[in-house]
Amino acid sequence: MGNFFDTAMLAIKQAIEKNYNGNVTQAARALNVSVPTLHTWIKGDRKPSLEKLSPLLDAIGATISLPQTEASRDVCFVNTKIVPAGEYAAPPVAEDYVAAPLVGEVGAGPGYLPEDEIKSWFLAYKNLPAIRHRRNLIAVEIGPTSTSMQPTLNPGDIVLVDRDDRDVTKPGHMMLVLDPDDGSGMIKRVSVTERKDDFQVTYYSDNGSKWPPMIYSLKQDFCGDWDKAIVGRVIWAWADVRGK
Repeated sequence: MGNFFDTAMLAIKQAIEKNYNGNVTQAARALNVSVPTLHTWIKGDRKPSLEKLSPLLDAIGATISLPQTEASRDVCFVNTKIVPAGEYAAPPVAEDYVAAPLVGEVGAGPGYLPEDEIKSWFLAYKNLPAIRHRRNLIAVEIGPTSTSMQPTLNPGDIVLVDRDDRDVTKPGHMMLVLDPDDGSGMIKRVSVTERKDDFQVTYYSDNGSKWPPMIYSLKQDFCGDWDKAIVGRVIWAWADVRGK
Protein backbone atom coordinates (compact mmCIF):
# COMPACT_ATOMS: atom_id res chain seq x y z
CA MET A 1 0.00 0.00 0.00
CA GLY A 2 2.88 2.28 -0.77
CA ASN A 3 4.29 4.68 1.79
CA PHE A 4 1.22 4.57 4.04
CA PHE A 5 1.31 0.77 4.28
CA ASP A 6 5.05 0.75 4.98
CA THR A 7 4.71 3.41 7.68
CA ALA A 8 1.71 1.67 9.28
CA MET A 9 3.39 -1.72 9.33
CA LEU A 10 6.58 -0.24 10.77
CA ALA A 11 4.52 1.22 13.63
CA ILE A 12 2.79 -2.12 14.19
CA LYS A 13 6.09 -4.04 14.17
CA GLN A 14 7.59 -1.63 16.68
CA ALA A 15 4.53 -2.00 18.92
CA ILE A 16 4.73 -5.81 18.72
CA GLU A 17 8.39 -5.70 19.64
CA LYS A 18 7.80 -3.29 22.52
CA ASN A 19 4.52 -4.58 23.96
CA TYR A 20 4.65 -8.29 23.13
CA ASN A 21 8.41 -8.98 23.05
CA GLY A 22 8.19 -9.60 19.32
CA ASN A 23 5.65 -12.42 19.73
CA VAL A 24 3.36 -12.07 16.69
CA THR A 25 0.99 -14.78 17.89
CA GLN A 26 0.44 -13.06 21.21
CA ALA A 27 0.04 -9.70 19.49
CA ALA A 28 -2.49 -11.07 17.00
CA ARG A 29 -4.68 -12.43 19.76
CA ALA A 30 -4.49 -9.23 21.74
CA LEU A 31 -5.26 -7.11 18.67
CA ASN A 32 -8.11 -9.38 17.57
CA VAL A 33 -6.48 -10.38 14.28
CA SER A 34 -5.93 -13.92 13.08
CA VAL A 35 -2.34 -15.09 13.50
CA PRO A 36 -1.82 -16.08 9.82
CA THR A 37 -3.27 -12.77 8.66
CA LEU A 38 -0.96 -10.68 10.84
CA HIS A 39 2.03 -12.75 9.71
CA THR A 40 1.23 -12.16 6.02
CA TRP A 41 0.75 -8.42 6.62
CA ILE A 42 4.09 -8.13 8.40
CA LYS A 43 5.87 -10.11 5.71
CA GLY A 44 4.23 -7.98 3.02
CA ASP A 45 2.58 -10.94 1.29
CA ARG A 46 -0.79 -9.23 1.58
CA LYS A 47 -1.57 -5.55 1.84
CA PRO A 48 -4.64 -4.85 3.99
CA SER A 49 -7.08 -2.06 3.37
CA LEU A 50 -7.19 1.05 5.54
CA GLU A 51 -10.37 -0.32 7.13
CA LYS A 52 -8.49 -3.41 8.31
CA LEU A 53 -5.43 -1.51 9.50
CA SER A 54 -7.26 1.25 11.37
CA PRO A 55 -8.30 -0.86 14.41
CA LEU A 56 -4.72 -2.06 14.87
CA LEU A 57 -3.36 1.47 14.64
CA ASP A 58 -5.96 2.63 17.14
CA ALA A 59 -5.08 -0.23 19.49
CA ILE A 60 -1.39 0.69 19.54
CA GLY A 61 -2.11 4.42 19.66
CA ALA A 62 -0.61 5.24 16.26
CA THR A 63 -1.93 8.01 14.03
CA ILE A 64 -0.90 8.12 10.38
CA SER A 65 -2.24 10.66 7.92
CA LEU A 66 -3.69 9.33 4.70
CA PRO A 67 -3.55 11.45 1.54
CA GLN A 68 -6.73 11.60 -0.49
CA THR A 69 -6.89 9.64 -3.72
CA GLU A 70 -7.31 11.85 -6.72
CA ALA A 71 -10.17 11.06 -9.02
CA SER A 72 -9.84 11.45 -12.77
CA ARG A 73 -8.88 14.93 -13.87
CA ASP A 74 -8.60 17.00 -17.01
CA VAL A 75 -5.45 16.90 -19.10
CA CYS A 76 -3.11 19.65 -20.13
CA PHE A 77 -0.73 18.61 -22.91
CA VAL A 78 2.63 20.36 -22.70
CA ASN A 79 5.16 19.71 -25.49
CA THR A 80 3.29 16.52 -26.36
CA LYS A 81 5.47 13.92 -28.05
CA ILE A 82 3.75 12.70 -31.21
CA VAL A 83 4.73 9.20 -32.35
CA PRO A 84 5.79 8.79 -36.01
CA ALA A 85 2.45 7.25 -37.02
CA GLY A 86 0.72 10.56 -36.23
CA GLU A 87 3.43 13.10 -36.93
CA TYR A 88 1.53 14.69 -39.83
CA ALA A 89 -1.83 14.82 -38.07
CA ALA A 90 -3.20 17.63 -35.92
CA PRO A 91 -2.06 17.30 -32.29
CA PRO A 92 -4.52 16.01 -29.68
CA VAL A 93 -6.88 18.43 -28.01
CA ALA A 94 -6.54 18.37 -24.23
CA GLU A 95 -10.26 18.91 -23.66
CA ASP A 96 -10.99 15.58 -25.37
CA TYR A 97 -9.14 13.53 -22.74
CA VAL A 98 -9.37 12.71 -19.07
CA ALA A 99 -6.55 11.29 -16.95
CA ALA A 100 -7.48 8.41 -14.64
CA PRO A 101 -5.14 7.50 -11.75
CA LEU A 102 -3.72 3.99 -11.73
CA VAL A 103 -4.06 3.15 -8.04
CA GLY A 104 -3.17 -0.49 -7.62
CA GLU A 105 -3.39 -4.12 -8.53
CA VAL A 106 -6.36 -6.45 -8.22
CA GLY A 107 -7.06 -10.10 -8.86
CA ALA A 108 -9.06 -13.11 -7.89
CA GLY A 109 -7.58 -12.87 -4.42
CA PRO A 110 -5.36 -11.97 -2.89
CA GLY A 111 -5.32 -8.58 -4.51
CA TYR A 112 -5.12 -5.11 -3.07
CA LEU A 113 -6.33 -1.63 -3.74
CA PRO A 114 -3.88 0.95 -2.38
CA GLU A 115 -5.92 4.09 -2.99
CA ASP A 116 -3.45 6.24 -1.09
CA GLU A 117 -0.81 6.06 -3.82
CA ILE A 118 -1.04 6.83 -7.52
CA LYS A 119 1.31 4.63 -9.56
CA SER A 120 0.68 6.25 -12.93
CA TRP A 121 -1.97 7.94 -15.08
CA PHE A 122 -3.96 6.59 -18.00
CA LEU A 123 -5.44 8.85 -20.66
CA ALA A 124 -8.95 8.07 -21.82
CA TYR A 125 -10.72 9.65 -24.78
CA LYS A 126 -13.75 10.99 -22.98
CA ASN A 127 -15.98 11.18 -26.05
CA LEU A 128 -16.21 7.40 -26.27
CA PRO A 129 -19.77 6.28 -25.41
CA ALA A 130 -18.54 4.13 -22.50
CA ILE A 131 -16.65 7.05 -20.95
CA ARG A 132 -18.75 10.07 -21.91
CA HIS A 133 -20.02 12.12 -18.93
CA ARG A 134 -18.11 9.97 -16.42
CA ARG A 135 -15.68 11.73 -14.11
CA ASN A 136 -14.93 9.72 -10.98
CA LEU A 137 -12.64 7.20 -12.65
CA ILE A 138 -9.75 5.07 -11.46
CA ALA A 139 -7.63 2.53 -13.30
CA VAL A 140 -6.48 -0.74 -11.74
CA GLU A 141 -4.25 -3.53 -13.02
CA ILE A 142 -5.15 -7.21 -13.17
CA GLY A 143 -2.61 -9.07 -11.02
CA PRO A 144 0.13 -11.18 -12.64
CA THR A 145 -1.35 -14.47 -11.43
CA SER A 146 -5.03 -13.64 -11.76
CA THR A 147 -6.86 -15.76 -14.33
CA SER A 148 -10.37 -15.66 -12.90
CA MET A 149 -11.74 -13.34 -15.59
CA GLN A 150 -10.17 -15.04 -18.60
CA PRO A 151 -10.73 -14.90 -21.49
CA THR A 152 -12.25 -11.44 -21.02
CA LEU A 153 -9.39 -10.08 -18.91
CA ASN A 154 -5.86 -11.37 -18.53
CA PRO A 155 -2.97 -10.71 -16.13
CA GLY A 156 -1.47 -7.32 -16.83
CA ASP A 157 -4.60 -5.82 -18.38
CA ILE A 158 -5.70 -2.41 -17.11
CA VAL A 159 -9.36 -1.73 -16.40
CA LEU A 160 -11.10 1.61 -15.99
CA VAL A 161 -13.59 1.79 -13.13
CA ASP A 162 -16.34 4.35 -12.59
CA ARG A 163 -16.68 4.79 -8.82
CA ASP A 164 -19.99 6.61 -9.26
CA ASP A 165 -21.60 3.63 -11.03
CA ARG A 166 -22.31 0.98 -8.40
CA ASP A 167 -25.71 -0.19 -9.59
CA VAL A 168 -25.93 -3.96 -9.12
CA THR A 169 -29.67 -4.32 -9.72
CA LYS A 170 -28.95 -5.77 -13.18
CA PRO A 171 -26.95 -8.99 -12.75
CA GLY A 172 -23.78 -9.65 -14.71
CA HIS A 173 -22.10 -6.28 -14.74
CA MET A 174 -18.33 -6.46 -14.28
CA MET A 175 -17.44 -4.63 -11.08
CA LEU A 176 -14.50 -3.79 -8.88
CA VAL A 177 -15.52 -5.45 -5.61
CA LEU A 178 -13.99 -5.96 -2.18
CA ASP A 179 -13.17 -9.17 -0.33
CA PRO A 180 -14.96 -9.05 3.05
CA ASP A 181 -12.11 -10.94 4.74
CA ASP A 182 -9.31 -8.46 4.09
CA GLY A 183 -10.74 -5.65 1.96
CA SER A 184 -8.66 -6.56 -1.09
CA GLY A 185 -9.91 -5.64 -4.54
CA MET A 186 -11.17 -8.09 -7.15
CA ILE A 187 -12.72 -7.82 -10.59
CA LYS A 188 -15.86 -9.95 -10.66
CA ARG A 189 -19.32 -10.06 -12.15
CA VAL A 190 -21.98 -9.41 -9.54
CA SER A 191 -25.43 -10.77 -8.92
CA VAL A 192 -27.67 -9.69 -6.03
CA THR A 193 -30.70 -11.53 -4.67
CA GLU A 194 -32.96 -9.87 -2.11
CA ARG A 195 -33.79 -11.93 0.96
CA LYS A 196 -36.28 -11.30 3.78
CA ASP A 197 -34.06 -8.87 5.68
CA ASP A 198 -30.84 -9.16 3.75
CA PHE A 199 -29.23 -9.38 0.30
CA GLN A 200 -27.28 -12.33 -1.08
CA VAL A 201 -24.29 -10.95 -2.95
CA THR A 202 -22.65 -13.31 -5.44
CA TYR A 203 -19.28 -12.64 -7.06
CA TYR A 204 -18.61 -14.85 -10.06
CA SER A 205 -15.87 -15.22 -12.63
CA ASP A 206 -15.76 -15.66 -16.39
CA ASN A 207 -13.35 -18.54 -15.81
CA GLY A 208 -16.01 -20.36 -13.82
CA SER A 209 -14.54 -23.85 -14.23
CA LYS A 210 -11.56 -22.90 -12.06
CA TRP A 211 -13.06 -20.14 -9.95
CA PRO A 212 -16.44 -21.04 -8.40
CA PRO A 213 -18.87 -18.31 -7.32
CA MET A 214 -18.29 -16.54 -4.02
CA ILE A 215 -21.54 -16.07 -2.10
CA TYR A 216 -21.90 -13.55 0.71
CA SER A 217 -24.52 -11.97 2.93
CA LEU A 218 -24.61 -8.19 2.77
CA LYS A 219 -25.73 -8.07 6.38
CA GLN A 220 -23.33 -10.60 7.87
CA ASP A 221 -20.25 -10.23 5.64
CA PHE A 222 -20.38 -6.51 4.81
CA CYS A 223 -22.20 -5.18 7.90
CA GLY A 224 -25.09 -4.17 5.63
CA ASP A 225 -22.89 -1.55 3.93
CA TRP A 226 -22.71 -1.59 0.12
CA ASP A 227 -19.60 0.63 0.31
CA LYS A 228 -17.75 -2.34 1.81
CA ALA A 229 -18.71 -4.58 -1.11
CA ILE A 230 -18.80 -2.54 -4.33
CA VAL A 231 -16.25 0.05 -5.48
CA GLY A 232 -17.51 0.70 -9.00
CA ARG A 233 -18.27 -0.63 -12.45
CA VAL A 234 -15.66 -1.62 -15.03
CA ILE A 235 -16.35 0.40 -18.18
CA TRP A 236 -13.18 0.06 -20.28
CA ALA A 237 -10.01 -2.00 -20.53
CA TRP A 238 -6.54 -1.86 -22.04
CA ALA A 239 -5.07 -5.22 -23.03
CA ASP A 240 -1.64 -6.51 -24.03
CA VAL A 241 -2.38 -8.58 -27.15
CA ARG A 242 1.18 -9.34 -28.26
CA GLY A 243 0.81 -13.01 -27.39
CA LYS A 244 -2.67 -13.48 -28.85
